Amino acid sequence: MKIHIKIRIDDQADAAIFRSYAGMAGKRHWDVLIEFGQLDKAWDSLIITDKIEYLEKYPEIPAVYIGKADDVDSLMDRIYDVWPLVESERSRRMRFERLIANLRNANNSWLYRYLMSTLIDSDPDAVSFKDVSDRYVLMNNTFEHAFGKSREEMYERGSGFVLNTTGEAAEEEYALSEQDKTVLQTGQIISYDEIVNTVTGSRHYRTRKSPLIDPSGELFGIVTISEDMSEKGLMSPEVGDFIDNLPFPIVICDTNFKTIKMNYSFRNQVSGSPKFDYVNWKKSLKPAGEKKVNLERKCVSQEFYIDYFGKPRFFFVTENAIKDAFGNITGYFIILRDTTIERNLEKSVLNAANTDGLTGLYNRKYIVDYINTNRGKPLTLLYMDLDNFKEINERFSRSRGDEVLIKTASFIKECFPKGVAARPGGDEFAVILDGYADKVAIEAGCILLESKILSVFRQGGPSATISISVTESDGTIDAEELLLKGGKSMSDVKVNKRG
Repeated sequence: MKIHIKIRIDDQADAAIFRSYAGMAGKRHWDVLIEFGQLDKAWDSLIITDKIEYLEKYPEIPAVYIGKADDVDSLMDRIYDVWPLVESERSRRMRFERLIANLRNANNSWLYRYLMSTLIDSDPDAVSFKDVSDRYVLMNNTFEHAFGKSREEMYERGSGFVLNTTGEAAEEEYALSEQDKTVLQTGQIISYDEIVNTVTGSRHYRTRKSPLIDPSGELFGIVTISEDMSEKGLMSPEVGDFIDNLPFPIVICDTNFKTIKMNYSFRNQVSGSPKFDYVNWKKSLKPAGEKKVNLERKCVSQEFYIDYFGKPRFFFVTENAIKDAFGNITGYFIILRDTTIERNLEKSVLNAANTDGLTGLYNRKYIVDYINTNRGKPLTLLYMDLDNFKEINERFSRSRGDEVLIKTASFIKECFPKGVAARPGGDEFAVILDGYADKVAIEAGCILLESKILSVFRQGGPSATISISVTESDGTIDAEELLLKGGKSMSDVKVNKRG
């Protein structure tokens, strides 16, 4: 940075002295630019003049006046110095050299402070300077953000105010910590880990404190540099390599569930977007099971499903808290396990166990479980049996008989869509309806069913009909008893049909 000095004087002897510092002769003052003539630069550092009108014309620029002090008594608030009109060349040079030295010191002081502020503001760690009485004098942007206060608010305030995230000062505002005292007593740099309350919550800091020593060897302050380690481990290359090679989706989040890292499986199966929002993604899932919470391990797990191209896709999501050495939660390690295949297999097994393989209707086991599960509720059982089915099997073939069973099952579902249809075995069928019998609706369904079954056979040839009994239960009997009553009732219907 240059020091700009503008000279506007009439005295030729002084002009000759000052000119000797300009141009090639003034090379040793590399940071000083000396010019003669009109004032045309608002950034001039200082003017030297023996003309009062120049002082009045440019009141914003500091000045050295050559003349009597009484002449500029009203302008003393902006006068840098007053030099006598007449003095020896040696004295004049000495004054000018001292002026340059003072300006240089002031300039360097500003420059070094500016460089210091720029340097520490570019540091991602929290940096602060304070004197030996615990008065903060300088801090960087990271420090401001951590404690939610501006530099102006914290200037010359103590730790009881600066480090208090409530915004109020503690009873004893100016109090050095034990670590501060150690630095001042030993004059040595110390390092340690600590938990600090910030505006974003408790953070794990790795702190270094260093003494500030003046030229006389006296300690005059402490510089503190605190590196936030809360999430450092979560983002280390080692952790990244490890989770990338795991075969199931993993995402690592901070304490606010903001995504920090995803492994290859997660990017491939769930989302590869660098802006992936875990919280909103989780909200789009639908619960498929109960939430399980392990308070000791700070672990939450639950199964969810999501619509994936028209089909459900199941995930078992486990959120594990990550703790630092002090037991503080620093983030979350989230594992997703795709349970879609398991769910589909489970569904297939349940269908196989509860479904009749030929017709697709429920089997006897399911209908028994259904009735017993709804014990205490009124139910209506329609028990059915195909008439002349044995003749169909013997005259045509077993395959033709199977075709009749399959079509009958389909007709039953069409005619009694609100019922639970089953094939207990052979040529027998059953339908369970909730509540007591609606005789009109049941009769209409039975008539429709019989007509559909007759439509399967050629007119005039062998055909099958169906016998249907209606049995009500108030919910006090179990499934076996209800089915037994229905079977007997259906047998009576068959006998009556034969006459």
